Amino acid sequence: MEEFSEKILVESKVSYLEYIKEKIDYPEVLNTYKYYCYSSLGKEYLESLNPYNVDVIQELTYVSELCDFVRVEGYPTSDAFIDVRPILQKVESGLLIEGEDFLAILKFLSGIKTLRESFKNQRILNSQATVLSFVSKLGNYDEIINAIRSVIDDNGKVKDNASVLLKKIRNEYNETLRDIRHKLERFIAHNQNVLQELSYTIKNERYVLPVKANERGKLKGIVHGLSSSGSTVYIEPEEIIPMNDKIRILSEEEAKEIARILRELTSKIFDRLSQIKSDINVLKRLDGLFAKVRYVIEKNASIVIPEGKYLKLSRARHPLIHPDKVVPVDIELPADKLGIVVTGPNTGGKTVLLKTIAVSIILVRSGFPILAGESSRIPLLDIYVDIGDSQSILENLSTFSGHIVNIVRALELADDNSLVLIDELGSGTDPYEGSAIALGIIEELVARRIKFVVTTHLTPVKLYSMSHDRLVTASMEFDPETLSPKYRVLMNIPGASHAFEISKKYGLPDGILERARKHLDEEHVKIEELIKSLNKQISELEFRKRELEQTLRDYTRQKREFEEKYKLLKVKKMEEFDKELREVYKDIQKAKRDLQITLQSKNTESEQLIRKRLKEIESEVKHLENVQEKIEKVMYETVVSQEERTISVGDTVRLFDGTALGKVVEFKGNKAVVDFNGLKIEIKPEKLVKVGTKESAELTQKPSHPHTTKHRVFGPSLTSNEIDVRGMTVEEAVEKIDEFIDQLLMSDFTMGYIIHGKGTGKLATGIWNHLRHDKRIKNYRFGRPDEGGVGVTVVEI
Repeated sequence: MEEFSEKILVESKVSYLEYIKEKIDYPEVLNTYKYYCYSSLGKEYLESLNPYNVDVIQELTYVSELCDFVRVEGYPTSDAFIDVRPILQKVESGLLIEGEDFLAILKFLSGIKTLRESFKNQRILNSQATVLSFVSKLGNYDEIINAIRSVIDDNGKVKDNASVLLKKIRNEYNETLRDIRHKLERFIAHNQNVLQELSYTIKNERYVLPVKANERGKLKGIVHGLSSSGSTVYIEPEEIIPMNDKIRILSEEEAKEIARILRELTSKIFDRLSQIKSDINVLKRLDGLFAKVRYVIEKNASIVIPEGKYLKLSRARHPLIHPDKVVPVDIELPADKLGIVVTGPNTGGKTVLLKTIAVSIILVRSGFPILAGESSRIPLLDIYVDIGDSQSILENLSTFSGHIVNIVRALELADDNSLVLIDELGSGTDPYEGSAIALGIIEELVARRIKFVVTTHLTPVKLYSMSHDRLVTASMEFDPETLSPKYRVLMNIPGASHAFEISKKYGLPDGILERARKHLDEEHVKIEELIKSLNKQISELEFRKRELEQTLRDYTRQKREFEEKYKLLKVKKMEEFDKELREVYKDIQKAKRDLQITLQSKNTESEQLIRKRLKEIESEVKHLENVQEKIEKVMYETVVSQEERTISVGDTVRLFDGTALGKVVEFKGNKAVVDFNGLKIEIKPEKLVKVGTKESAELTQKPSHPHTTKHRVFGPSLTSNEIDVRGMTVEEAVEKIDEFIDQLLMSDFTMGYIIHGKGTGKLATGIWNHLRHDKRIKNYRFGRPDEGGVGVTVVEI
């Protein structure tokens, strides 16, 4: 019974959602997302989403992961997103599909293959990325792809060598056709006087000659028709009849064999129909997800995970307003507040504000990115609205009556997990009574703890919101000098109506305005003037605040760019150090060879020369150690944060290249004394990493790997020029890399990618130490940003 009631409730919410979508122009907003879809598949998927049928966290996680993927790997081709469902319907119905349909299927299945491979070979997503498990559901259709390519040519025609019989039929057909044409050409050469034209033609699928009507008796054969003027008779010569018969028989045999081949090819698709249909559902979703990714990247949208009841829109833009004209909206309804009362003059943007709030919440809860800042917060609240003119001629409702009907419906459905949006609350009737009704509605919402945002012109409602500790007052910014709206929201300040100023601007005579002022209550005038004064001050402060925020954004951007450049410089420096290290190794090897020659020489006068060479080697070794230390220092600063590098007495630490945990007990000079379970060691701080509670627990629980002796086995030739060694120990990784390089040397690849991740840097350091001594390697470096950055080492053989 409870499940039934829940189902009825969801159905009623979905039904009401359709009403809301119409009121806030949601279909037009959705079109801005559908524009980025590859095909109708993605459009259908986006249309199907609503807050009650989508796992929003999973959906937005997919979008976030695909954004990272696209920024490195680029967008996939559109081939996998071709809508082949009409063709599959023919297959399912037992109909024979033609060559052009097979070309579409081939393009579609090849697109799936390319898509699978692009995700398989990517270097940005880790193996735990949820979107990888999603894409991995796509099937392998190599058998069908190869079968179609072997049978259908680029024009959609069945190839001659699709079968032995078809090739035999077509060869015989071509030979017969050559014989027919040869005989007809000879006949034309010897009977020019009886022919209307010196050529042959085809009538009723048979080769015939155009004979003059008055000469028809001179040629034996079958008449196949007359020209429209009656001057030409089309005759099939008697000696050509058997050959035409043979051509017809061969054409029928060809058609029969082609049908057999296509039926066999169709059956291969039929056998995989269930998998293909399943994949189309995956591709439908993937198309929609990539459309959202394009929206994020091209429109600078944000991925906001909905949670709680805290509403905050930062620099939110309505999707239907042109980017050059839209004014970003900032509005906030904290969790401990119940409602916002927004005031201000007409045409100030209050309705657009409500629509922006509504469409942002519905979009986010349906799994869409939105045009807003990253600091925005979207609540998990159901939306109920009364926005726009609710007048209805058919239902005989006035504007006021229409508003009341909508509000009553919202109050019937809303609960403490809802957000009610009401435009121009209390309007459309006498202002005095309208104010009373508006206050009654607000008090009802407050009593039932229903969140709300309302707009109004009514002064009593402004005053009520200013005095209530659970309500927030806001207004639409207005320029009193130009008498024009600025469309920005000013929080915690009521708005003046500016009715007199606006009336004067649009030509209402001063005499009428003076008479009108006499009818204003003195208290009302004072309140309006106070509000105008506050508005002006707040407007100036908001302008200054926006300037400071822009300065902060510029600073943050510059800081981020600087950090990225600095990191690249450090990586470059590390590579320079490593190059220097390799040169030192070469010098040491040369010195050792020279020393061996000296020792073996019979002309060695004394040990002096040997000592000299040893001294040179010792100097090179010392230089080697210095360079190694520089590399380790740069690696340490690159992968270890400032917080992890700040070591104090009492901190839990581990060695930069180790996992054992110890505690800093004191400092001696420039070294820290670390207690590793009773064993105290003096270590330089730059060799240590401070460990947080979470990492400490993970390291403590991590199982040890017993050392085992392994034998190298050369496997099959490489199909991919990359190897993933993340999660391995240095020893395990080195062994795998040795095998990988052996296979790389025997393959057509000249470059290889070793994916080791960033982590602590220990694995990367160990791998580089190993590569340094490997003479098979011509050069190696960290990956560029599009290759995985410092998480990947690129080797050249």
